[in-house]
Amino acid sequence: MDDEAASTPAEPAAAVDAAQARSFALSGASACARCGGSHTQRQRCPLDPTREPIAPLVEPVPIAEAATPAVLAARVAPAPARQKYDFGTATVRTDGTVPPPAWRSLRVDARVARSKIRSIAKWTGAIVSTSTLFICLVVAGTYIGNLTQADEDAAAALAAIFVSLAIGIVFGMGLMFVSMKTYSKVVFAALSPFLITAGFVMMVYAPVVRQMNTPELAEYQAFSDLLWFGLLSVVLGIVLAAMCMRWALRPHAIRRIARWSRLLGSAYGVMLGISGLFAIFGLLRLINAEAHFSSTGAGGSVVAQAIAGTAIAMWFFVPGLILTYHGISASMGEGSSEYRPPIAAFGFALFAGVLAVGQINMRAASPIAAPMPLLHVAAAGLPGLTFAAMAARGSALRGVPVRWVTWRQFTLAIGISMAVATWIAIYVESLGSAGGVLLLMVHHGAFEHVQTWSGINDRVRDADFVLSRNEQFVAALIVASVFAPLSEEFAKSLGVRFMLRRTMTRGQAFMLGAAAGAGFGFLEAMLYGLSGIQNSLGDWWQIMLLRGGSTSLHVFCTGLTGVAWWYWTVAKRSRLAVGLFGLAVFFHASWNAAFTLLESRIFGLDTLSDRTLEVIAYVIVAAVSSAFIVAIPIVARRLRDAAPPSVEGTPLGELAPWLG
Repeated sequence: MDDEAASTPAEPAAAVDAAQARSFALSGASACARCGGSHTQRQRCPLDPTREPIAPLVEPVPIAEAATPAVLAARVAPAPARQKYDFGTATVRTDGTVPPPAWRSLRVDARVARSKIRSIAKWTGAIVSTSTLFICLVVAGTYIGNLTQADEDAAAALAAIFVSLAIGIVFGMGLMFVSMKTYSKVVFAALSPFLITAGFVMMVYAPVVRQMNTPELAEYQAFSDLLWFGLLSVVLGIVLAAMCMRWALRPHAIRRIARWSRLLGSAYGVMLGISGLFAIFGLLRLINAEAHFSSTGAGGSVVAQAIAGTAIAMWFFVPGLILTYHGISASMGEGSSEYRPPIAAFGFALFAGVLAVGQINMRAASPIAAPMPLLHVAAAGLPGLTFAAMAARGSALRGVPVRWVTWRQFTLAIGISMAVATWIAIYVESLGSAGGVLLLMVHHGAFEHVQTWSGINDRVRDADFVLSRNEQFVAALIVASVFAPLSEEFAKSLGVRFMLRRTMTRGQAFMLGAAAGAGFGFLEAMLYGLSGIQNSLGDWWQIMLLRGGSTSLHVFCTGLTGVAWWYWTVAKRSRLAVGLFGLAVFFHASWNAAFTLLESRIFGLDTLSDRTLEVIAYVIVAAVSSAFIVAIPIVARRLRDAAPPSVEGTPLGELAPWLG
């Protein structure tokens, strides 16, 4: 009994020590030499009367050995002569930890200071290099112009040109690239079209200057200098554009551009939207105008002016609204629902109803201007949206739409095509048209008696009298069948390319390309539809029907271009991508060539009446656009990814219940 009584109090103590040891062991910490508790090296012991941090243990004491008072008294480790961290008399935090030493804060402050200095140095280098590059380009351009003068020292001017170009390349472009690579690439991207434009203009004006007969002008020297410097500028611009495009199409660059594009797209959208609102306000005033506002002729009527104002307003307002809304919503982190296109048959029926209502109004003795802006917008936009729905569903009556394409992607493809592709196309086609006319006039010696630069513009205004009908046809054919297809198909699909991801399918790429083509066709139908009502308001429905057929061309060709980008980026099949792009350009060029031929009236077409040519044009539109309309759903179905094979009846299918 005594033995049992003597051993009874020891059992609870041993049990407590064992439980305490297990709890400390589970925490993974070492025991303190004073209290047996668990501390980190930066914590203070609660039994330390001085409340100073204890020195780290030389050897961690196992919990099982440190649980008894005898071991705790025997294993007090002396403080080392030199600690790794000297906390001094730092204030203890509420959680029992000690703040980091002062030297660590000083190191962080020094790192932050160096970062600020580097940032200031980078921006200073970027500003200095940009100013240097701009000044050098201005100096080089000035001396290139001086080379055309007869009284200038050619050797000194050439030396100044090459010195300024060398300084601009080394201390302008080079310093800019070293200072801030991303900023330099943006500047180079903006500089490339300027260099290409300047070089093209110099190369075109070189034969013009060679033909001029002015005492102050060194014709031979000016011709040679403008030709070579123009070629150099074009090559440099193309190289910069290729480098910037290659960088912009990399995945990390696309992600970085996406962050900036939200802000820039919103700002650009606000600017376009405000411009469109001003046009809409002017349109409302025009519709409410009195009858005396209209002038003689259909082209000056209130109805015609209302339609013209509508086209200009929608050019700015629609893409501005799309870019502003999606830019702000994306910046706020809002998502977008999946795009569910309507049945295409509804679009065809609605388009026919719009044409019927508009034509009844236009055929009236006194057409009403108020409903025509809305009807004109609907007649221009419904064909593209209907064809895009066919590209999404693969059918006009039914069909399962392409999955995982959002409304944001669909509408952004439309908005970017209207806001960016149209300006690129206008820029390229304007340069090509002006260059072709100047070179053809040089061929006729039209500038032999011109002595001033203003005289060149006067001679260009007389191009219709200088050039023959065949030459005008050649110039128009080059612009319509070469410059227009290449620039438009590339520009329309840029938005698709920047929205393209490696997880997308061919069907999604075709659908987004069709949406981009629908946006471009919508704007083209609104603007070109104005020409149909200049002579007679009754021709409105025919022109809009013609433009609807043209929209099918844009939808189909840009859809092919979107698939070409998919093969280039995702599938890595460059030959097939180039082939699809070339096929889209071929279809577009053939369409433009046919109508350029009809408008020029060559090869005996001048003997036909206007009505006959109009019938021929509508027959061509009906045949070709019908082929495109039929091809859109067929190609969309062909591009659908095949469904995965069923596992029923296979060994894997038999294992499904066991895996479930």
